[in-house]
Amino acid sequence: MVKSLLNTIKLPAYHQQKAWLLAPIIAIIIIIVKKLSGTSIGVLGMPASGKTQFLMNLQGKGEEYKNKGYQATSKVEYKTFISTIGKKKYKIEGGTDIGGDEYSIQPFYERFLKEKDICIFIFDIQKYKDDLEYRKKTNARLDFINGKIKDASKYAIIGSHVDKVKIEEGKSIITIIQGFVKDKPYARLLNTNFFAYNLTSKEDMNELVNKLF
Repeated sequence: MVKSLLNTIKLPAYHQQKAWLLAPIIAIIIIIVKKLSGTSIGVLGMPASGKTQFLMNLQGKGEEYKNKGYQATSKVEYKTFISTIGKKKYKIEGGTDIGGDEYSIQPFYERFLKEKDICIFIFDIQKYKDDLEYRKKTNARLDFINGKIKDASKYAIIGSHVDKVKIEEGKSIITIIQGFVKDKPYARLLNTNFFAYNLTSKEDMNELVNKLF
């Protein structure tokens, strides 16, 4: 980005040797602009997977929301806010908390994948492991996402409700889930930034956010 910006700057020949001095200045400006504008987040996912819980956690309202029990969301706008995770603060741009129903895919998925700084997809990892029908529906969405993006490392997949998963001692739920899709094109999504966390746990949430930002 800095190089492309420098290429647009036209200077007299006797000043061109000093053009490199602009590089650190431009880099600093980019960082400042980024901090002022904040980070935009696109939260996609299956129904009741923890999308709203994730956003509420970022807003410091996670405990309050959790105590109310599950509430289905269709489309809720939220304003720009400052998220405090541990000792770090993050400015999150206002956005839309969308529901997990299939009707959200067409109007929101592709736009979020293109426009947001951070885009994540959340699914219930316990249901994925034990419910074949749920797994098929989740895979269909993973396949859709995979077809819309080039660099999988820019996105994150989160398996929630990990506290409900029962597996044999010594086995990894991450490895088990990856094994279900090892021959699929969208397997690359689960081989890069794939995490398994309990989104109602402050410790898990802190660790997850520090990996995402």
